Amino acid sequence: MNPPLVLLTGASGFIGSRVLEALRRTKHSVRCLVRKPLSASGAEMTVGDITDPMACCEAVKGVTAVIHTAGEKSRVSQYMAVNAEGTRNLLEAALQNGVSRFIHVSSVGVIGADPFCKRVFDEESPCHPRNDYERSKWQAELHIIQAASKGLETVILRPANVFGDNDPNLGLLNLVRTVHEGRFFFLGGRESICNFIYVDDVATAVIAALEHRKAVGKIYHLSDSCTIGVFIDFLADELGVERPSIKMPSMVVALIRKILSMSIVLPALSGSTIFSQAVSLNNQACFASTRLQQYMKFDYPVGWRLGMRRMVGWYRQRGML
Repeated sequence: MNPPLVLLTGASGFIGSRVLEALRRTKHSVRCLVRKPLSASGAEMTVGDITDPMACCEAVKGVTAVIHTAGEKSRVSQYMAVNAEGTRNLLEAALQNGVSRFIHVSSVGVIGADPFCKRVFDEESPCHPRNDYERSKWQAELHIIQAASKGLETVILRPANVFGDNDPNLGLLNLVRTVHEGRFFFLGGRESICNFIYVDDVATAVIAALEHRKAVGKIYHLSDSCTIGVFIDFLADELGVERPSIKMPSMVVALIRKILSMSIVLPALSGSTIFSQAVSLNNQACFASTRLQQYMKFDYPVGWRLGMRRMVGWYRQRGML
Protein backbone atom coordinates (compact mmCIF):
# COMPACT_ATOMS: atom_id res chain seq x y z
CA MET A 1 0.00 0.00 0.00
CA ASN A 2 1.37 3.38 -1.03
CA PRO A 3 1.95 5.97 1.73
CA PRO A 4 -0.47 8.94 1.77
CA LEU A 5 0.57 11.74 -0.58
CA VAL A 6 0.71 15.32 0.70
CA LEU A 7 0.94 18.44 -1.45
CA LEU A 8 3.18 21.18 -0.06
CA THR A 9 3.26 24.74 -1.39
CA GLY A 10 6.01 27.21 -0.57
CA ALA A 11 8.65 24.49 -0.17
CA SER A 12 11.44 26.90 -1.17
CA GLY A 13 10.50 29.39 1.55
CA PHE A 14 11.74 29.73 5.12
CA ILE A 15 8.79 27.93 6.74
CA GLY A 16 7.98 25.65 3.82
CA SER A 17 11.52 24.27 3.59
CA ARG A 18 11.40 23.27 7.26
CA VAL A 19 7.96 21.70 6.79
CA LEU A 20 9.44 19.67 3.93
CA GLU A 21 12.22 18.46 6.24
CA ALA A 22 9.66 17.53 8.87
CA LEU A 23 7.49 15.68 6.34
CA ARG A 24 10.46 13.54 5.33
CA ARG A 25 10.48 12.16 8.87
CA THR A 26 6.85 10.98 8.61
CA LYS A 27 5.08 8.19 6.76
CA HIS A 28 3.86 10.60 4.08
CA SER A 29 5.03 10.96 0.50
CA VAL A 30 5.45 14.56 -0.61
CA ARG A 31 4.67 16.48 -3.77
CA CYS A 32 5.71 20.12 -4.00
CA LEU A 33 4.02 22.75 -6.12
CA VAL A 34 6.89 25.07 -7.01
CA ARG A 35 7.68 27.73 -9.56
CA LYS A 36 11.19 26.28 -9.97
CA PRO A 37 12.21 22.67 -9.19
CA LEU A 38 14.15 22.16 -5.96
CA SER A 39 17.35 20.12 -6.11
CA ALA A 40 17.93 17.19 -3.72
CA SER A 41 14.51 17.63 -2.13
CA GLY A 42 13.53 13.97 -2.00
CA ALA A 43 10.03 14.97 -3.07
CA GLU A 44 8.02 14.88 -6.28
CA MET A 45 8.11 18.24 -8.05
CA THR A 46 5.19 19.83 -9.90
CA VAL A 47 6.08 23.12 -11.57
CA GLY A 48 3.33 25.71 -11.45
CA ASP A 49 1.92 28.72 -9.63
CA ILE A 50 -0.96 28.90 -7.15
CA THR A 51 -2.34 31.85 -9.12
CA ASP A 52 -3.03 29.39 -11.97
CA PRO A 53 -6.20 27.33 -11.28
CA MET A 54 -5.18 24.64 -13.78
CA ALA A 55 -1.79 24.20 -12.13
CA CYS A 56 -3.54 23.81 -8.77
CA CYS A 57 -5.88 21.14 -10.17
CA GLU A 58 -2.97 19.16 -11.58
CA ALA A 59 -1.00 19.47 -8.35
CA VAL A 60 -3.74 18.11 -6.06
CA LYS A 61 -4.59 15.02 -8.10
CA GLY A 62 -4.13 11.94 -5.94
CA VAL A 63 -3.18 13.78 -2.74
CA THR A 64 -4.87 13.25 0.61
CA ALA A 65 -3.89 16.58 2.15
CA VAL A 66 -2.61 20.02 1.22
CA ILE A 67 -0.18 22.04 3.34
CA HIS A 68 -0.25 25.61 2.13
CA THR A 69 2.72 27.72 3.23
CA ALA A 70 3.24 29.75 0.03
CA GLY A 71 2.58 33.45 0.18
CA GLU A 72 3.67 36.90 -0.96
CA LYS A 73 5.21 39.35 1.51
CA SER A 74 7.27 41.64 -0.73
CA ARG A 75 5.22 42.79 -3.71
CA VAL A 76 2.24 44.74 -2.39
CA SER A 77 0.50 44.62 -5.76
CA GLN A 78 0.47 40.80 -5.60
CA TYR A 79 -0.81 40.34 -2.04
CA MET A 80 -4.42 39.64 -2.99
CA ALA A 81 -3.60 37.68 -6.16
CA VAL A 82 -1.23 35.30 -4.34
CA ASN A 83 -2.32 35.22 -0.70
CA ALA A 84 -6.09 35.36 -1.17
CA GLU A 85 -6.93 34.23 -4.70
CA GLY A 86 -4.09 31.72 -4.83
CA THR A 87 -5.48 30.13 -1.68
CA ARG A 88 -8.95 30.04 -3.20
CA ASN A 89 -7.58 28.30 -6.30
CA LEU A 90 -6.03 25.60 -4.12
CA LEU A 91 -9.21 25.20 -2.07
CA GLU A 92 -11.39 24.80 -5.16
CA ALA A 93 -8.97 22.26 -6.60
CA ALA A 94 -8.95 20.38 -3.29
CA LEU A 95 -12.76 20.25 -3.17
CA GLN A 96 -12.99 19.07 -6.78
CA ASN A 97 -10.42 16.31 -6.30
CA GLY A 98 -11.51 14.79 -3.01
CA VAL A 99 -8.67 16.07 -0.81
CA SER A 100 -9.33 15.22 2.83
CA ARG A 101 -7.49 17.92 4.77
CA PHE A 102 -6.22 21.44 4.05
CA ILE A 103 -3.71 23.07 6.40
CA HIS A 104 -3.15 26.77 5.90
CA VAL A 105 -0.30 28.80 7.37
CA SER A 106 -1.73 32.26 8.00
CA SER A 107 -0.52 34.95 10.42
CA VAL A 108 -1.55 36.47 13.76
CA GLY A 109 -1.46 39.72 11.80
CA VAL A 110 -5.01 39.08 10.61
CA ILE A 111 -6.26 40.15 14.04
CA GLY A 112 -4.85 43.62 13.52
CA ALA A 113 -3.92 43.77 17.20
CA ASP A 114 -3.16 47.22 18.59
CA PRO A 115 0.49 46.90 19.66
CA PHE A 116 -0.06 49.51 22.37
CA CYS A 117 -3.04 47.71 23.92
CA LYS A 118 -1.99 45.61 26.91
CA ARG A 119 -4.13 42.59 26.11
CA VAL A 120 -3.95 38.88 25.37
CA PHE A 121 -5.41 38.02 21.96
CA ASP A 122 -6.61 34.46 21.47
CA GLU A 123 -8.13 32.59 18.53
CA GLU A 124 -11.59 33.96 19.36
CA SER A 125 -10.49 37.59 19.13
CA PRO A 126 -12.19 39.50 16.30
CA CYS A 127 -10.12 40.25 13.21
CA HIS A 128 -9.58 43.84 12.06
CA PRO A 129 -6.54 43.68 9.75
CA ARG A 130 -4.68 46.97 9.49
CA ASN A 131 -2.70 46.76 6.25
CA ASP A 132 -2.80 45.21 2.78
CA TYR A 133 -0.79 42.15 3.74
CA GLU A 134 -2.98 41.39 6.76
CA ARG A 135 -6.13 41.94 4.72
CA SER A 136 -4.94 39.48 2.06
CA LYS A 137 -4.24 36.82 4.69
CA TRP A 138 -7.63 37.46 6.31
CA GLN A 139 -9.36 37.11 2.96
CA ALA A 140 -7.59 33.76 2.53
CA GLU A 141 -8.97 32.63 5.89
CA LEU A 142 -12.48 33.60 4.81
CA HIS A 143 -12.06 31.43 1.70
CA ILE A 144 -10.97 28.55 3.95
CA ILE A 145 -13.98 28.94 6.22
CA GLN A 146 -16.22 28.83 3.14
CA ALA A 147 -14.49 25.67 1.87
CA ALA A 148 -14.92 24.07 5.30
CA SER A 149 -18.68 24.64 5.02
CA LYS A 150 -18.58 22.50 1.87
CA GLY A 151 -17.04 19.54 3.68
CA LEU A 152 -13.28 20.09 3.44
CA GLU A 153 -11.36 19.40 6.66
CA THR A 154 -9.43 22.60 7.35
CA VAL A 155 -6.88 23.80 9.89
CA ILE A 156 -5.61 27.37 10.13
CA LEU A 157 -2.27 28.02 11.84
CA ARG A 158 -1.37 31.61 12.71
CA PRO A 159 2.33 31.99 13.54
CA ALA A 160 3.61 35.13 15.22
CA ASN A 161 7.09 36.42 14.27
CA VAL A 162 8.96 33.39 12.91
CA PHE A 163 12.72 33.31 13.44
CA GLY A 164 15.56 30.84 13.18
CA ASP A 165 18.68 29.66 11.44
CA ASN A 166 18.73 29.71 7.64
CA ASP A 167 16.32 32.65 7.57
CA PRO A 168 16.92 34.16 4.11
CA ASN A 169 15.80 37.57 5.39
CA LEU A 170 18.13 37.47 8.43
CA GLY A 171 15.19 38.83 10.39
CA LEU A 172 16.88 39.19 13.80
CA LEU A 173 20.45 39.83 12.73
CA ASN A 174 20.30 43.60 13.35
CA LEU A 175 18.90 43.06 16.85
CA VAL A 176 21.53 40.44 17.65
CA ARG A 177 24.33 42.73 16.42
CA THR A 178 22.97 45.64 18.44
CA VAL A 179 23.11 43.56 21.63
CA HIS A 180 26.48 42.06 20.67
CA GLU A 181 28.02 45.50 20.14
CA GLY A 182 26.57 46.97 23.36
CA ARG A 183 24.30 49.42 21.55
CA PHE A 184 20.92 48.08 22.68
CA PHE A 185 18.70 49.96 25.11
CA PHE A 186 15.13 49.35 26.24
CA LEU A 187 13.19 51.97 24.30
CA GLY A 188 9.89 50.71 25.68
CA GLY A 189 11.01 49.20 28.97
CA ARG A 190 11.78 45.61 29.94
CA GLU A 191 8.11 44.55 30.19
CA SER A 192 7.23 44.96 26.51
CA ILE A 193 6.14 41.69 24.89
CA CYS A 194 8.00 39.59 22.32
CA ASN A 195 5.79 37.31 20.22
CA PHE A 196 8.30 35.01 18.55
CA ILE A 197 8.12 31.40 17.38
CA TYR A 198 11.03 29.25 16.27
CA VAL A 199 10.69 28.00 12.70
CA ASP A 200 11.02 24.29 13.54
CA ASP A 201 8.25 24.64 16.12
CA VAL A 202 6.02 25.96 13.34
CA ALA A 203 6.97 22.99 11.13
CA THR A 204 6.24 20.51 13.92
CA ALA A 205 2.87 22.16 14.58
CA VAL A 206 2.04 21.74 10.88
CA ILE A 207 2.73 17.99 11.13
CA ALA A 208 0.58 17.78 14.26
CA ALA A 209 -2.25 19.53 12.42
CA LEU A 210 -1.85 17.06 9.57
CA GLU A 211 -1.99 13.96 11.76
CA HIS A 212 -4.17 14.83 14.77
CA ARG A 213 -7.83 13.99 14.34
CA LYS A 214 -8.99 16.72 16.76
CA ALA A 215 -7.12 19.49 14.93
CA VAL A 216 -9.77 19.94 12.25
CA GLY A 217 -12.07 22.93 12.00
CA LYS A 218 -10.07 25.23 14.28
CA ILE A 219 -7.66 28.13 14.27
CA TYR A 220 -4.42 27.93 16.26
CA HIS A 221 -2.04 30.67 17.29
CA LEU A 222 1.67 29.83 17.31
CA SER A 223 3.48 32.19 19.64
CA ASP A 224 6.14 31.46 22.26
CA SER A 225 5.80 34.80 24.04
CA CYS A 226 7.95 36.38 26.76
CA THR A 227 8.94 39.85 27.92
CA ILE A 228 11.62 41.67 25.99
CA GLY A 229 13.69 41.91 29.16
CA VAL A 230 13.85 38.11 29.48
CA PHE A 231 14.49 37.76 25.75
CA ILE A 232 17.35 40.27 25.62
CA ASP A 233 18.96 38.95 28.82
CA PHE A 234 19.07 35.45 27.35
CA LEU A 235 20.43 36.75 24.05
CA ALA A 236 23.19 38.71 25.81
CA ASP A 237 24.16 35.65 27.86
CA GLU A 238 24.25 33.55 24.70
CA LEU A 239 26.49 36.13 23.01
CA GLY A 240 28.73 36.33 26.05
CA VAL A 241 28.27 40.08 26.52
CA GLU A 242 27.00 42.27 29.33
CA ARG A 243 23.24 42.41 29.68
CA PRO A 244 21.82 45.76 28.49
CA SER A 245 20.60 47.89 31.37
CA ILE A 246 19.75 51.28 29.87
CA LYS A 247 16.04 51.98 29.77
CA MET A 248 13.93 55.05 29.24
CA PRO A 249 12.14 56.72 32.18
CA SER A 250 8.47 55.74 32.39
CA MET A 251 7.29 59.23 31.44
CA VAL A 252 9.46 59.16 28.31
CA VAL A 253 8.19 55.67 27.43
CA ALA A 254 4.60 56.88 27.75
CA LEU A 255 5.34 59.83 25.44
CA ILE A 256 7.08 57.60 22.88
CA ARG A 257 4.12 55.21 22.81
CA LYS A 258 1.68 58.06 22.37
CA ILE A 259 3.66 59.40 19.41
CA LEU A 260 4.00 55.93 17.87
CA SER A 261 0.31 55.22 18.38
CA MET A 262 -0.69 58.44 16.62
CA SER A 263 1.75 57.79 13.76
CA ILE A 264 0.99 54.12 13.07
CA VAL A 265 -1.85 55.04 10.70
CA LEU A 266 0.55 56.94 8.42
CA PRO A 267 1.75 54.58 5.64
CA ALA A 268 4.94 56.57 5.03
CA LEU A 269 6.01 55.96 8.62
CA SER A 270 4.48 52.60 9.49
CA GLY A 271 6.18 50.92 6.52
CA SER A 272 9.69 51.98 7.56
CA THR A 273 12.09 49.59 9.28
CA ILE A 274 13.04 52.02 12.04
CA PHE A 275 9.40 52.74 12.87
CA SER A 276 8.57 49.00 12.94
CA GLN A 277 11.48 48.37 15.29
CA ALA A 278 10.35 51.15 17.60
CA VAL A 279 6.84 49.69 17.70
CA SER A 280 8.24 46.21 18.42
CA LEU A 281 10.25 47.54 21.36
CA ASN A 282 7.05 49.02 22.78
CA ASN A 283 4.67 46.16 21.97
CA GLN A 284 2.09 45.33 24.64
CA ALA A 285 -0.05 42.82 22.71
CA CYS A 286 0.35 39.12 23.48
CA PHE A 287 -0.97 36.14 21.50
CA ALA A 288 -2.25 33.12 23.41
CA SER A 289 -1.53 29.68 21.96
CA THR A 290 -3.13 27.49 24.64
CA ARG A 291 -5.50 25.91 22.10
CA LEU A 292 -2.59 23.83 20.76
CA GLN A 293 -2.33 22.03 24.08
CA GLN A 294 -6.09 21.91 24.60
CA TYR A 295 -6.94 20.11 21.36
CA MET A 296 -3.71 18.51 20.15
CA LYS A 297 -1.73 18.11 23.41
CA PHE A 298 1.02 19.98 21.57
CA ASP A 299 3.97 21.71 23.21
CA TYR A 300 6.75 23.46 21.33
CA PRO A 301 9.54 20.86 21.08
CA VAL A 302 12.34 23.41 20.69
CA GLY A 303 11.20 26.70 22.23
CA TRP A 304 12.53 30.18 21.66
CA ARG A 305 15.60 29.79 23.90
CA LEU A 306 17.09 26.79 22.09
CA GLY A 307 15.92 28.29 18.81
CA MET A 308 17.80 31.50 19.61
CA ARG A 309 20.90 29.47 20.48
CA ARG A 310 20.74 27.68 17.12
CA MET A 311 20.24 30.95 15.25
CA VAL A 312 23.16 32.70 16.97
CA GLY A 313 25.34 29.67 16.24
CA TRP A 314 24.32 29.86 12.58
CA TYR A 315 25.19 33.56 12.43
CA ARG A 316 28.59 32.83 13.93
CA GLN A 317 29.33 29.97 11.54
CA ARG A 318 28.80 32.35 8.65
CA GLY A 319 30.93 35.14 10.08
CA MET A 320 28.00 37.50 10.65
CA LEU A 321 28.97 38.17 14.27
